[in-house]
Amino acid sequence: MAAKEAKQAAGTATAPQYTAAELANAAQKVFGVPQDVVTAALRMAGIKSATIEEAKKVVTAFAGKEVK
Repeated sequence: MAAKEAKQAAGTATAPQYTAAELANAAQKVFGVPQDVVTAALRMAGIKSATIEEAKKVVTAFAGKEVK
């Protein structure tokens, strides 16, 4: 029984966290937007580190905002 619980715990590993600088450096490849867009989006959201999925949500929301 303990072995089964250990396998379940191992299978639920968390996604790696990346710094804002690392995410910005991979902006074009990962998000398809320029580096400055990712930098601005993360800075405006106050994010210093995030998973790729979290960062994608922030960058997509930021890129979709209307410019006034």
